Amino acid sequence: MLTIRPLAAALNPPAQVAAAMARVAEHLDRRGIAHRFVTGESDLHDALLIVTGGSEHLALAAADRLPGPVFLLAHAELNSLPAALEVLAHLRQRGRPGRIFLVEDADDRSLPQLARHLETRRRLHSVRLGRIGVPSDWLVASTPSAELVQATWGPAVVDVPMEEVVAAMRDADAGETRRVRDHATAGAEAVREPSPLDLDAAARVTVALGAVVRAHRLDACTVRCFDLVTGAGTTGCLALSWLQDEGIVAGCEGDVPAALTMLWLQLTTGGPGFIANPQEIDPAAGTLWLAHCTIARRLVSRYTLRSHFESSLGVGIAGEVPPGPATVARVGGADLRELFVSDAEILGNGTSPERCRTQVLLRLAADARELLERPLGNHHVLAPGRWADELREYHDLFVAAGSATR
Repeated sequence: MLTIRPLAAALNPPAQVAAAMARVAEHLDRRGIAHRFVTGESDLHDALLIVTGGSEHLALAAADRLPGPVFLLAHAELNSLPAALEVLAHLRQRGRPGRIFLVEDADDRSLPQLARHLETRRRLHSVRLGRIGVPSDWLVASTPSAELVQATWGPAVVDVPMEEVVAAMRDADAGETRRVRDHATAGAEAVREPSPLDLDAAARVTVALGAVVRAHRLDACTVRCFDLVTGAGTTGCLALSWLQDEGIVAGCEGDVPAALTMLWLQLTTGGPGFIANPQEIDPAAGTLWLAHCTIARRLVSRYTLRSHFESSLGVGIAGEVPPGPATVARVGGADLRELFVSDAEILGNGTSPERCRTQVLLRLAADARELLERPLGNHHVLAPGRWADELREYHDLFVAAGSATR
């Protein structure tokens, strides 16, 4: 929903202003852009509609109360566009980013895309991201503060002790545990290393983690999952996959930037992402191998239940990801404003015994050397479809320039 504040000079008759607004609304409806007009100075709004000329000072005053870039809507009558040009020129002289959108231009897809970006932004600023346990010790570049995450991207980070998951495992309902185990095994092509006891333990983790997510009203989480390996002799791979399939973003090892990337991609694409380790890069060929022991089963055409790669314990998922267009992304940097994103093509899958269980080969559209020369961290996120341009535009509008806070 695009929320618009209309601005008109007092010189123009109210009936003329109302007729112009009605024509603008008709154009927006025709373009499939859900919208509403708000008139109060204190009403939150996404864009300013320059209804008439002579409204320049009203627009500048309204812009001063808006954070981030200023979006101006203009139409072809009543000197709307001339006024919008003057306003944006003044804002740019002051270093404020902004853009003019022509409401009659039905061929311009940038206004519908702006509406999608704004909806993504609103949702990012309303979600709760659980950091369950502290980040794994080896994630030396992936430990931003909760304050930085919220200020830069919007989500509230909720810290949850790992002990809550362990306690919830003891209280896991036996019937629900059986349901999770049976569903996971019924969909698998094969069960290799895991024993019935391994499957039961992984299912208990799944039930327990789901209970913790519900108790803290989390929309996303990232889990210090190796504590389950060392402390309980099991893994969280099945649990994270299960949550992903239920629409809850679930990342590994307490990696908040990676979980944030997964959340952003899910809000943009409408589906889950695959969090994975870049395992092998061929800069000359532009290819990248990604591998991890958990993946949403919605992303695979088939899967086998294996043990966890590093520990040979618990349950991991060896999934086969279908070939086709994809996107790889990662946010990071000291201020969380840096981005790696590239369109890609999924070329195939691997079965190396020396890598995590799900293994995917990609060809990147971007220069693969960027990963070696300016890495933002280990975990990257793969999502089906080509989304790099849309992600890059969102980042440029709301993050790169330090304008994400609302």
